[in-house]
Order: sequence, then structure tokens, then C-alpha cells
Amino acid sequence: MKAGSPAPRFMRWRNTVWLAAAVLFLLNFLRHGIDLFSIALTAIIVALGFAVEHVETQTQRPLKNYLRVALGSFALALVLIAMPLLMGGGIWVGLILWTGLSGAALAWCVHYERTEPR
Repeated sequence: MKAGSPAPRFMRWRNTVWLAAAVLFLLNFLRHGIDLFSIALTAIIVALGFAVEHVETQTQRPLKNYLRVALGSFALALVLIAMPLLMGGGIWVGLILWTGLSGAALAWCVHYERTEPR
């Protein structure tokens, strides 16, 4: 095993998660049909999954923690801003929550990187 490669246990867990996601997407397509929205949503979620996998396996601190905050903020924006907007609801509460939570995560990351040894 290479020095930077993930452990075999982690690889099995990661492959199981990807397989479960593929089965869930397939079931969703079979049940609701294929349309542009479901294809775009699937592409976004798969890209987010690959981005998380890349950050966890290929990056080092301090960049890793900042990228984790960025990916978490993006996922939170999907839930708190994009989803209510698509459902026809107001986005102000979601926007306020997203701003506060993302700002708090970024503040924690900056504080953590300044105080913890590498």
C-alpha cells in the first residue's frame, strides 16, 4: 500500500456508499421518471461526492479544513436556499441560517488553523 493511499477498510466503506447511492438514484429514476431536474440534481450530488472524496484523500492541512468548510457550505446552501426556492417558498430564513452557519464554520476553521499545531 502506498504512503498516501487510504486504508483498505476505508476503501470498502467508500465503495459501499457509492453503490448504495447508485441504487437509490436508480430507484428514484424508476419511480419518478427521468427529467432535467432529476438529472441535474444527480449530477450535483455526484460531483459533490467526488469533491468530498478528493478532499479527504488528496489534500493536506490547512487546505483540507478550508475545503471541508467550503463543501459543507455548498451542501448547506443546497438545502437551505436552493430547495426552498425550487419549492416556491421564501429564502430569507434559509439565507440567514446559511450565512450564519457558514460564517461560524469559517471562523472556527480560521481559529483552529491558527491555534492547532500541524
